[in-house]
Amino acid sequence: MRKIILMVLVMVLCSVSAASANEGMLTPSGIPYAELKDRVDKYASKFIGTSTAGANVLIVKDGEIFMNTSYGYADVENQIKVTTDTVFEWGSVTKLLVWTSVMQLVEQGKLELDEDIRTYLPDGFLTKLQYDTPITMLNLMHHNAGWEEKSTDLFYKSADEVNPLEETLHIIEPYQVHEPGDVVAYSNYGVALAGFIVEQLADQPFYEYVNEHIFSILEMKDTTIHPTQEDNLDIATNREAVYGYSVNSNDEFSISKNKRVFIGLYPAGSAIGTITDAAKFMVALMPADGVKSPLFQNNRTLDEMLTTSDFYGDGFPRNAHGFWEGLYSVDVLEHAGNTDSFSSNFTFSKDEHLGVIVMTNQRGEVGLSYGLPKFVYGEYSAVDGNQVLPNTQELEGSYIMARHPYKGFNKLYGALSIRDIDATDSNIFNVFGMTYEQIAPYLYKSTDDHNIYLHITLNDGEVEKISMPTIDILTVSQSTKIFNIFSIVAVAFSVLYTLIALLIVLIQAIKHRKKEVQFTVMKKWETLLLLAGIVPVINFIIITFRTFNYTSYTALNIHFLVNYAYIAIVAISLVSLLVQWKKTTTTRGQKIVYVLSCVSALLLVVLIFSWELYY
Repeated sequence: MRKIILMVLVMVLCSVSAASANEGMLTPSGIPYAELKDRVDKYASKFIGTSTAGANVLIVKDGEIFMNTSYGYADVENQIKVTTDTVFEWGSVTKLLVWTSVMQLVEQGKLELDEDIRTYLPDGFLTKLQYDTPITMLNLMHHNAGWEEKSTDLFYKSADEVNPLEETLHIIEPYQVHEPGDVVAYSNYGVALAGFIVEQLADQPFYEYVNEHIFSILEMKDTTIHPTQEDNLDIATNREAVYGYSVNSNDEFSISKNKRVFIGLYPAGSAIGTITDAAKFMVALMPADGVKSPLFQNNRTLDEMLTTSDFYGDGFPRNAHGFWEGLYSVDVLEHAGNTDSFSSNFTFSKDEHLGVIVMTNQRGEVGLSYGLPKFVYGEYSAVDGNQVLPNTQELEGSYIMARHPYKGFNKLYGALSIRDIDATDSNIFNVFGMTYEQIAPYLYKSTDDHNIYLHITLNDGEVEKISMPTIDILTVSQSTKIFNIFSIVAVAFSVLYTLIALLIVLIQAIKHRKKEVQFTVMKKWETLLLLAGIVPVINFIIITFRTFNYTSYTALNIHFLVNYAYIAIVAISLVSLLVQWKKTTTTRGQKIVYVLSCVSALLLVVLIFSWELYY
């Protein structure tokens, strides 16, 4: 009897102890797990209905779904709520499927991470390389292969515009503008190229490879990566029931103008599915101790994939084979994603066996996507708060994101993104519309919910670059700034002069409308020159509008032909004016006007060539 009583007491004590331990378990940010769901609900309520239309939030703990909660609306107008079965666009979180596929092939001995990628590509596939240094798969994973950014052919409005992956890669191949390994500039092209290499080695389309080697293995039946979702019609149908939204300054939601977009470089961002399916992928990346991940033959491959492979100049971890290293109170790997109308974030801590997935139908959503992980993992703090912080004023200057177009008509958009660092305090500066505060020597943190950290790299005491996880920010040379100022002045002069001169011609024509006005041959050629001067300006406005509305590069060729035609008209007009100059008697005032008209046209031609607005 005593033994029985003793056993009962032991069991009771063990139960109480286990319950107490469970209640005492805390997230890295210090929230008791017993309170986490209610705390997350309260946190989400600050954004849902005000800055965020709808969202799914899922937290994984110790290989199990700890919470999976839906908020807001998939269709605001018809009050159709988000559910756990709602499908969301993953955006760039899709890239993690590429790196997982790559590591599977590494494990099979079919691919080497430090091998020249041209080994795995058809002969002559890459035609715009500028450096002899080989590009490796690690360069693709680290986004430092050296490519420029392109502004076309990532998104299409119609599924009919989507070409096979190989053809798309040829159409929008970017120029290599940095030596591999030197500069990090987030590259959708590089990731899509990695997906194509998987195609080449596996001898099957990339989406089929992912279906067979990831989705089927993990029973992710409610997710597709196909660029037009034709391999999973249920997902395609369910996607039509979800609207993406943008929000204005008055917290008013409006349906994104592009209700559907399709991604040409689809390995870089076309996955669509439920958050429950995404959790299956996350769990496979964090198997319990002693349990083999179903994604690999051996967990050593998984461990290698999730081990830091790239560092900032200051020694902080930056990238783990395509997974970005987040700065929180614990080590976290993450990847965010954005499409035209959706935002997501996929974060997990191996050490804590804890993961957070956020999916929203909100363009550029910040509060939940970036704020919630910090809410759960805790905020990073510098180890030594007594360190002497350098004065922020030494960072002042002009900077540009390394991720911008360097060639073709796109490069003008890059020049327009140059910004100055404005030091508002010894430890605070503003740049690119955000405010950053120094928390450790040459380490800055954004003051909003983005949770962005900037790492400063110095060279001989001068700022070489400023780095965030996905991109380096480069200093702008004085010559570049001078040329940009010249371009602004030249455009302003040409446009204003052309409009004023044409207005004078129009006024004269109206004033003498009852008389037969005799224009000299020179005047006719000058008028033609002035009228033609309007064309490249209007042409640039139209091409900009079409580019930002996802018009394909091929469809923009007509605009380049228009600029060529303008150059031809200017050449013919200038020659004709020069010929007539010798034959016609003109006053000094008329000569000045003719010269100004010619200079105005020549400046536009110079700008067309300088800014490469002809291709």
